[in-house]
Amino acid sequence: MYTILIIDDEPIVKIALRSILPWEEHGFSICGTASNGLEAMPLIQKHQPDVIITDLKMPEMDGLELIRTLKEKGYPGAILVLSNYEDFDSVRSALLLGAADYLLKIKIQPDNLLACLNKTTEKLQKKAGERSALNVNTSSNKTGLLLSFFQGEATLPAFLQAHSETDLSFMEKSCAICYVTFEKYLSNEAFSISGKLLCDMILDAVQGVLQPYILVLSDFSALVVFSQKELIISQVKVEQLIKKLYNRFTMYQSFAPDMPYQENLKNYEEARKIYQTFISNEGHYKDDVAKTLTYLEENYMHRLTLASISSNVNLSSSYLCRVFKSEVGTNITSYLNNLRIRKAATMIKEDKLSLKEISAMVGIEDQLYFSRLFKKCMGISPSEYGKRFHQ
Repeated sequence: MYTILIIDDEPIVKIALRSILPWEEHGFSICGTASNGLEAMPLIQKHQPDVIITDLKMPEMDGLELIRTLKEKGYPGAILVLSNYEDFDSVRSALLLGAADYLLKIKIQPDNLLACLNKTTEKLQKKAGERSALNVNTSSNKTGLLLSFFQGEATLPAFLQAHSETDLSFMEKSCAICYVTFEKYLSNEAFSISGKLLCDMILDAVQGVLQPYILVLSDFSALVVFSQKELIISQVKVEQLIKKLYNRFTMYQSFAPDMPYQENLKNYEEARKIYQTFISNEGHYKDDVAKTLTYLEENYMHRLTLASISSNVNLSSSYLCRVFKSEVGTNITSYLNNLRIRKAATMIKEDKLSLKEISAMVGIEDQLYFSRLFKKCMGISPSEYGKRFHQ
Protein backbone atom coordinates (compact mmCIF):
# COMPACT_ATOMS: atom_id res chain seq x y z
CA MET A 1 0.00 0.00 0.00
CA TYR A 2 1.47 3.34 -1.09
CA THR A 3 0.60 6.54 0.80
CA ILE A 4 -0.25 9.78 -1.02
CA LEU A 5 -0.36 13.40 0.18
CA ILE A 6 -2.34 15.94 -1.88
CA ILE A 7 -1.34 19.62 -1.82
CA ASP A 8 -3.49 22.26 -3.53
CA ASP A 9 -4.95 25.58 -2.39
CA GLU A 10 -8.30 24.91 -4.11
CA PRO A 11 -10.69 22.81 -1.95
CA ILE A 12 -12.58 21.60 -5.03
CA VAL A 13 -9.39 20.15 -6.53
CA LYS A 14 -8.47 18.26 -3.35
CA ILE A 15 -11.93 16.76 -3.01
CA ALA A 16 -12.06 15.90 -6.72
CA LEU A 17 -8.74 14.05 -6.45
CA ARG A 18 -9.90 12.18 -3.36
CA SER A 19 -13.04 11.06 -5.18
CA ILE A 20 -11.63 10.32 -8.64
CA LEU A 21 -10.44 6.77 -7.80
CA PRO A 22 -11.25 3.93 -5.40
CA TRP A 23 -7.73 4.41 -4.07
CA GLU A 24 -7.40 1.38 -1.81
CA GLU A 25 -8.56 -0.98 -4.55
CA HIS A 26 -5.50 0.10 -6.53
CA GLY A 27 -3.06 -0.13 -3.64
CA PHE A 28 -3.02 3.52 -2.56
CA SER A 29 -4.01 5.34 0.62
CA ILE A 30 -4.43 9.12 0.95
CA CYS A 31 -2.80 10.10 4.23
CA GLY A 32 -3.78 13.77 4.15
CA THR A 33 -4.18 17.03 2.27
CA ALA A 34 -2.73 20.53 2.62
CA SER A 35 -3.26 23.94 1.03
CA ASN A 36 0.39 24.91 0.49
CA GLY A 37 3.95 23.71 1.03
CA LEU A 38 4.28 25.32 4.46
CA GLU A 39 1.17 23.52 5.68
CA ALA A 40 2.34 20.27 4.12
CA MET A 41 5.78 20.08 5.78
CA PRO A 42 4.62 18.76 9.19
CA LEU A 43 2.36 16.24 7.43
CA ILE A 44 5.26 15.02 5.29
CA GLN A 45 7.43 14.66 8.38
CA LYS A 46 4.71 12.76 10.23
CA HIS A 47 3.44 10.45 7.47
CA GLN A 48 6.47 10.15 5.16
CA PRO A 49 4.18 9.74 2.11
CA ASP A 50 5.45 7.67 -0.80
CA VAL A 51 3.95 10.07 -3.35
CA ILE A 52 3.20 13.78 -3.12
CA ILE A 53 0.77 15.30 -5.64
CA THR A 54 1.23 19.06 -5.52
CA ASP A 55 0.04 22.16 -7.29
CA LEU A 56 2.74 24.61 -8.34
CA LYS A 57 1.05 27.96 -7.72
CA MET A 58 0.09 28.27 -4.05
CA PRO A 59 0.36 30.97 -1.36
CA GLU A 60 3.05 31.05 1.38
CA MET A 61 5.16 28.20 -0.08
CA ASP A 62 4.57 27.24 -3.71
CA GLY A 63 5.28 23.91 -5.35
CA LEU A 64 8.76 24.76 -6.61
CA GLU A 65 9.91 25.96 -3.19
CA LEU A 66 8.45 22.83 -1.63
CA ILE A 67 10.34 20.58 -4.07
CA ARG A 68 13.60 22.43 -3.36
CA THR A 69 13.07 22.10 0.39
CA LEU A 70 12.29 18.38 0.17
CA LYS A 71 15.31 17.80 -2.06
CA GLU A 72 17.54 19.47 0.56
CA LYS A 73 16.04 17.28 3.27
CA GLY A 74 16.58 14.10 1.24
CA TYR A 75 12.90 13.21 0.78
CA PRO A 76 12.93 9.65 -0.64
CA GLY A 77 9.47 9.58 -2.23
CA ALA A 78 8.15 10.76 -5.60
CA ILE A 79 6.59 14.14 -6.44
CA LEU A 80 3.93 14.61 -9.12
CA VAL A 81 3.07 18.19 -10.03
CA LEU A 82 -0.32 19.57 -11.12
CA SER A 83 -0.31 22.35 -13.66
CA ASN A 84 -2.34 24.45 -16.08
CA TYR A 85 -1.39 24.95 -19.72
CA GLU A 86 0.21 28.33 -19.00
CA ASP A 87 2.48 26.91 -16.26
CA PHE A 88 4.84 24.96 -18.51
CA ASP A 89 7.93 26.96 -17.53
CA SER A 90 7.20 26.09 -13.89
CA VAL A 91 6.64 22.44 -14.84
CA ARG A 92 10.01 22.31 -16.57
CA SER A 93 11.65 23.80 -13.47
CA ALA A 94 9.89 21.24 -11.27
CA LEU A 95 11.11 18.34 -13.43
CA LEU A 96 14.66 19.69 -13.36
CA LEU A 97 14.43 19.87 -9.56
CA GLY A 98 13.50 16.20 -9.41
CA ALA A 99 9.71 15.91 -9.80
CA ALA A 100 8.81 12.49 -11.20
CA ASP A 101 6.08 13.61 -13.62
CA TYR A 102 3.35 16.18 -14.18
CA LEU A 103 -0.40 16.15 -14.78
CA LEU A 104 -2.50 18.82 -16.51
CA LYS A 105 -5.41 19.65 -14.19
CA ILE A 106 -7.91 19.99 -16.99
CA LYS A 107 -6.90 16.62 -18.49
CA ILE A 108 -6.91 14.50 -15.32
CA GLN A 109 -9.05 11.37 -15.70
CA PRO A 110 -9.04 8.20 -13.57
CA ASP A 111 -7.16 6.20 -16.24
CA ASN A 112 -4.31 8.62 -16.87
CA LEU A 113 -3.92 9.43 -13.17
CA LEU A 114 -3.70 5.72 -12.32
CA ALA A 115 -1.23 5.09 -15.16
CA CYS A 116 0.99 7.93 -13.92
CA LEU A 117 0.85 6.66 -10.34
CA ASN A 118 1.62 3.07 -11.34
CA LYS A 119 4.61 4.19 -13.39
CA THR A 120 5.84 6.28 -10.48
CA THR A 121 5.41 3.57 -7.86
CA GLU A 122 7.16 0.99 -10.03
CA LYS A 123 10.24 3.21 -9.86
CA LEU A 124 9.79 3.62 -6.11
CA GLN A 125 9.51 -0.13 -5.65
CA LYS A 126 12.82 -0.67 -7.36
CA LYS A 127 14.47 1.91 -5.10
CA ALA A 128 12.84 1.34 -1.73
CA GLY A 129 10.24 -1.46 -1.78
CA GLU A 130 6.98 -1.47 0.07
CA ARG A 131 8.20 0.59 3.04
CA SER A 132 4.86 2.18 3.94
CA ALA A 133 2.68 -0.94 4.31
CA LEU A 134 3.38 -1.52 8.00
CA ASN A 135 2.49 2.06 8.99
CA VAL A 136 -0.77 1.98 7.02
CA ASN A 137 -1.81 -1.36 8.52
CA THR A 138 -1.04 -0.14 12.04
CA SER A 139 -3.14 3.00 11.54
CA SER A 140 -6.06 0.99 10.09
CA ASN A 141 -5.87 -1.42 13.02
CA LYS A 142 -6.11 1.42 15.56
CA THR A 143 -9.10 2.92 13.78
CA GLY A 144 -10.86 -0.45 13.81
CA LEU A 145 -10.16 -0.90 17.51
CA LEU A 146 -11.47 2.57 18.35
CA LEU A 147 -14.65 1.90 16.40
CA SER A 148 -15.20 -1.31 18.37
CA PHE A 149 -14.66 0.59 21.64
CA PHE A 150 -17.20 3.32 20.87
CA GLN A 151 -19.75 0.74 19.72
CA GLY A 152 -19.06 -1.62 22.62
CA GLU A 153 -19.47 -1.61 26.40
CA ALA A 154 -16.05 -2.64 27.76
CA THR A 155 -14.53 -0.30 30.34
CA LEU A 156 -11.45 1.61 29.22
CA PRO A 157 -9.03 -0.31 31.53
CA ALA A 158 -10.43 -3.66 30.38
CA PHE A 159 -10.24 -2.59 26.70
CA LEU A 160 -6.62 -1.44 27.02
CA GLN A 161 -5.66 -4.70 28.75
CA ALA A 162 -7.39 -6.80 26.08
CA HIS A 163 -5.44 -4.98 23.35
CA SER A 164 -2.13 -4.46 25.15
CA GLU A 165 -0.18 -5.43 22.01
CA THR A 166 -1.28 -2.11 20.41
CA ASP A 167 -0.24 1.27 21.80
CA LEU A 168 -3.58 2.81 22.81
CA SER A 169 -2.31 4.91 25.71
CA PHE A 170 -3.69 8.06 24.02
CA MET A 171 -7.18 6.81 24.92
CA GLU A 172 -6.49 7.69 28.56
CA LYS A 173 -5.78 11.33 27.70
CA SER A 174 -8.11 14.30 27.27
CA CYS A 175 -9.95 14.50 23.96
CA ALA A 176 -12.77 16.19 22.06
CA ILE A 177 -15.38 14.62 19.80
CA CYS A 178 -17.70 15.72 17.01
CA TYR A 179 -20.55 13.55 15.75
CA VAL A 180 -21.31 14.25 12.07
CA THR A 181 -24.63 12.84 10.90
CA PHE A 182 -27.05 13.23 8.00
CA GLU A 183 -29.65 11.02 9.66
CA LYS A 184 -32.43 13.59 9.30
CA TYR A 185 -32.22 13.43 5.49
CA LEU A 186 -32.54 9.67 4.99
CA SER A 187 -36.18 9.96 3.94
CA ASN A 188 -35.33 12.63 1.34
CA GLU A 189 -35.01 11.04 -2.11
CA ALA A 190 -32.69 13.84 -3.30
CA PHE A 191 -30.14 13.13 -0.56
CA SER A 192 -27.06 11.11 -1.44
CA ILE A 193 -23.72 10.63 0.30
CA SER A 194 -21.27 7.82 1.04
CA GLY A 195 -19.07 6.98 3.99
CA LYS A 196 -15.98 7.56 1.82
CA LEU A 197 -17.08 11.04 0.73
CA LEU A 198 -18.01 11.86 4.32
CA CYS A 199 -14.53 10.84 5.49
CA ASP A 200 -12.82 12.72 2.65
CA MET A 201 -14.63 15.97 3.41
CA ILE A 202 -13.84 15.74 7.12
CA LEU A 203 -10.16 15.17 6.32
CA ASP A 204 -10.20 18.12 3.95
CA ALA A 205 -11.71 20.40 6.62
CA VAL A 206 -8.99 19.59 9.19
CA GLN A 207 -6.13 19.34 6.69
CA GLY A 208 -2.73 20.43 7.86
CA VAL A 209 -4.01 21.40 11.31
CA LEU A 210 -4.91 18.23 13.21
CA GLN A 211 -4.75 14.48 12.77
CA PRO A 212 -8.00 13.18 14.32
CA TYR A 213 -9.34 9.65 14.23
CA ILE A 214 -12.31 9.50 11.87
CA LEU A 215 -14.60 6.58 12.68
CA VAL A 216 -17.05 6.03 9.83
CA LEU A 217 -20.19 4.61 11.44
CA SER A 218 -22.33 4.32 8.29
CA ASP A 219 -22.78 5.89 4.86
CA PHE A 220 -24.32 8.93 6.55
CA SER A 221 -22.55 9.38 9.89
CA ALA A 222 -19.08 9.49 11.41
CA LEU A 223 -17.46 10.22 14.76
CA VAL A 224 -14.38 12.45 14.81
CA VAL A 225 -12.07 12.20 17.83
CA PHE A 226 -9.47 14.92 18.45
CA SER A 227 -6.55 15.04 20.85
CA GLN A 228 -7.24 17.90 23.29
CA LYS A 229 -3.50 18.48 23.49
CA GLU A 230 -3.29 18.92 19.70
CA LEU A 231 -6.18 21.39 19.81
CA ILE A 232 -4.44 23.47 22.49
CA ILE A 233 -1.05 23.43 20.75
CA SER A 234 -2.65 24.37 17.41
CA GLN A 235 -4.83 27.03 19.11
CA VAL A 236 -7.84 25.62 17.28
CA LYS A 237 -11.33 25.13 18.68
CA VAL A 238 -13.63 22.39 17.44
CA GLU A 239 -16.24 25.06 16.74
CA GLN A 240 -13.92 26.59 14.13
CA LEU A 241 -13.48 23.22 12.42
CA ILE A 242 -17.22 22.64 12.44
CA LYS A 243 -17.82 25.94 10.63
CA LYS A 244 -15.21 24.96 8.06
CA LEU A 245 -16.76 21.53 7.66
CA TYR A 246 -20.22 23.04 7.29
CA ASN A 247 -18.91 25.18 4.43
CA ARG A 248 -17.34 22.12 2.78
CA PHE A 249 -20.63 20.22 2.79
CA THR A 250 -22.84 23.11 1.68
CA MET A 251 -20.38 23.96 -1.10
CA TYR A 252 -21.23 20.72 -2.90
CA GLN A 253 -24.80 19.92 -1.90
CA SER A 254 -27.92 21.39 -0.31
CA PHE A 255 -27.72 19.26 2.82
CA ALA A 256 -25.81 20.19 5.97
CA PRO A 257 -25.26 17.58 8.71
CA ASP A 258 -25.95 17.84 12.41
CA MET A 259 -22.60 18.23 14.15
CA PRO A 260 -22.91 18.15 17.97
CA TYR A 261 -19.54 18.27 19.71
CA GLN A 262 -17.91 18.34 23.13
CA GLU A 263 -14.39 19.42 24.14
CA ASN A 264 -12.20 18.82 27.21
CA LEU A 265 -13.35 15.26 27.88
CA LYS A 266 -11.30 13.37 30.47
CA ASN A 267 -10.61 10.31 28.29
CA TYR A 268 -12.15 8.06 25.65
CA GLU A 269 -14.53 6.47 28.14
CA GLU A 270 -16.10 9.85 28.90
CA ALA A 271 -16.11 10.56 25.15
CA ARG A 272 -18.13 7.37 24.57
CA LYS A 273 -20.76 8.49 27.10
CA ILE A 274 -21.13 11.82 25.32
CA TYR A 275 -21.31 10.06 21.94
CA GLN A 276 -24.13 7.86 23.25
CA THR A 277 -25.95 11.03 24.37
CA PHE A 278 -25.58 12.47 20.89
CA ILE A 279 -27.12 9.34 19.37
CA SER A 280 -30.06 9.35 21.78
CA ASN A 281 -30.81 12.98 20.87
CA GLU A 282 -30.49 12.40 17.13
CA GLY A 283 -33.43 13.56 15.06
CA HIS A 284 -34.80 16.11 12.68
CA TYR A 285 -34.65 19.89 12.82
CA LYS A 286 -37.20 21.56 15.02
CA ASP A 287 -40.30 22.74 13.19
CA ASP A 288 -39.27 26.42 13.20
CA VAL A 289 -35.92 25.70 11.55
CA ALA A 290 -37.35 23.13 9.13
CA LYS A 291 -39.98 25.65 8.06
CA THR A 292 -37.29 28.30 7.49
CA LEU A 293 -35.11 25.96 5.44
CA THR A 294 -38.07 25.06 3.23
CA TYR A 295 -38.89 28.73 2.74
CA LEU A 296 -35.29 29.53 1.72
CA GLU A 297 -35.20 26.60 -0.71
CA GLU A 298 -38.41 27.80 -2.37
CA ASN A 299 -37.56 31.52 -2.43
CA TYR A 300 -33.77 31.91 -2.75
CA MET A 301 -34.25 33.43 -6.23
CA HIS A 302 -36.06 36.46 -4.74
CA ARG A 303 -34.68 39.43 -2.80
CA LEU A 304 -34.68 38.25 0.81
CA THR A 305 -33.88 40.02 4.05
CA LEU A 306 -33.86 38.74 7.61
CA ALA A 307 -37.02 40.75 8.25
CA SER A 308 -38.85 39.30 5.24
CA ILE A 309 -37.76 35.74 6.06
CA SER A 310 -38.78 35.93 9.72
CA SER A 311 -42.09 37.55 8.75
CA ASN A 312 -42.92 34.80 6.25
CA VAL A 313 -42.23 32.02 8.76
CA ASN A 314 -44.07 33.91 11.54
CA LEU A 315 -41.10 34.21 13.91
CA SER A 316 -39.28 37.13 15.47
CA SER A 317 -35.94 37.95 13.87
CA SER A 318 -33.97 37.60 17.10
CA TYR A 319 -35.49 34.21 17.92
CA LEU A 320 -35.01 32.93 14.36
CA CYS A 321 -31.34 33.99 14.29
CA ARG A 322 -30.66 32.25 17.59
CA VAL A 323 -32.42 28.96 16.89
CA PHE A 324 -31.23 28.75 13.26
CA LYS A 325 -27.56 29.12 14.14
CA SER A 326 -27.91 26.75 17.08
CA GLU A 327 -29.33 23.94 14.95
CA VAL A 328 -27.85 24.50 11.48
CA GLY A 329 -24.41 25.63 12.60
CA THR A 330 -24.25 28.89 10.64
CA ASN A 331 -26.25 32.11 10.35
CA ILE A 332 -29.10 32.61 7.89
CA THR A 333 -27.15 34.96 5.61
CA SER A 334 -24.26 32.51 5.19
CA TYR A 335 -26.65 29.64 4.58
CA LEU A 336 -28.59 31.63 1.96
CA ASN A 337 -25.40 32.71 0.19
CA ASN A 338 -24.16 29.12 0.04
CA LEU A 339 -27.54 27.93 -1.20
CA ARG A 340 -27.54 30.50 -4.01
CA ILE A 341 -23.99 29.67 -5.07
CA ARG A 342 -24.76 25.93 -5.12
CA LYS A 343 -27.74 26.60 -7.38
CA ALA A 344 -25.59 28.84 -9.57
CA ALA A 345 -22.87 26.19 -9.84
CA THR A 346 -25.43 23.69 -11.15
CA MET A 347 -26.57 26.18 -13.81
CA ILE A 348 -22.98 26.93 -14.83
CA LYS A 349 -22.38 23.20 -15.37
CA GLU A 350 -25.44 23.03 -17.64
CA ASP A 351 -23.92 25.84 -19.80
CA LYS A 352 -27.26 27.17 -21.05
CA LEU A 353 -27.26 30.69 -19.55
CA SER A 354 -24.87 33.62 -19.26
CA LEU A 355 -23.33 34.45 -15.87
CA LYS A 356 -25.44 37.62 -15.75
CA GLU A 357 -28.62 35.57 -16.23
CA ILE A 358 -27.54 32.99 -13.65
CA SER A 359 -26.69 35.70 -11.13
CA ALA A 360 -30.18 37.19 -11.48
CA MET A 361 -31.86 33.78 -11.33
CA VAL A 362 -30.33 33.00 -7.93
CA GLY A 363 -31.41 36.34 -6.47
CA ILE A 364 -28.19 38.36 -6.87
CA GLU A 365 -28.67 41.34 -9.18
CA ASP A 366 -25.10 42.67 -8.86
CA GLN A 367 -22.97 40.41 -11.09
CA LEU A 368 -19.70 41.72 -9.62
CA TYR A 369 -20.87 40.84 -6.11
CA PHE A 370 -22.04 37.46 -7.41
CA SER A 371 -18.56 36.75 -8.82
CA ARG A 372 -16.85 37.72 -5.54
CA LEU A 373 -19.27 35.60 -3.50
CA PHE A 374 -18.87 32.63 -5.87
CA LYS A 375 -15.09 32.74 -5.56
CA LYS A 376 -15.32 33.03 -1.77
CA CYS A 377 -17.58 29.97 -1.56
CA MET A 378 -16.06 27.80 -4.32
CA GLY A 379 -12.43 28.89 -4.30
CA ILE A 380 -12.46 29.87 -8.00
CA SER A 381 -14.33 32.40 -10.15
CA PRO A 382 -17.58 31.46 -11.98
CA SER A 383 -15.84 31.61 -15.38
CA GLU A 384 -12.98 29.37 -14.17
CA TYR A 385 -15.53 26.97 -12.72
CA GLY A 386 -17.34 26.80 -16.06
CA LYS A 387 -14.11 26.11 -17.98
CA ARG A 388 -13.54 22.96 -15.94
CA PHE A 389 -16.70 21.42 -17.38
CA HIS A 390 -16.85 22.85 -20.88
CA GLN A 391 -13.33 22.65 -22.34
